[in-house]
Amino acid sequence: MLGLVLAWMPAAGAAPAATLDQVEALLSDGHLNQADHAVAQVLAAQPDSARAHYVDARVLAAEGKWPLAEDELQRARRLDPKLDFAPAAQVQALAHEVIQHRWKNPSGFAGYGQAALAALFLLVSGYLVFGMLRGRRPPPKS
Repeated sequence: MLGLVLAWMPAAGAAPAATLDQVEALLSDGHLNQADHAVAQVLAAQPDSARAHYVDARVLAAEGKWPLAEDELQRARRLDPKLDFAPAAQVQALAHEVIQHRWKNPSGFAGYGQAALAALFLLVSGYLVFGMLRGRRPPPKS
């Protein structure tokens, strides 16, 4: 296993290009950080490779980076709509997993929870300040 990791790592003065097979081997062995760096090398060398974008989507999904994984999967499908290079069951499982995570934490609404909390804080703070200022007024003279 160590030989596989060392095979794609840059040697002194030379930077051998990683291959998608090496990325997939690193991914299957759970070496996500190395797989991430290796797939970045592959994408730099082959930016229009549907397979490279698909493998990147798998790496990103394994890292829990669901919005990025979805983007890479869509990019791969734009380049090759059938994704014939990957087993259909694997593609379908990845797409299903990406969709599940989109519904768990929709990226379009991710910041609204914090914004609502901030608005609530401002309303409560304003109410308290108004109450304090109102309490400082002298009572009306009768």
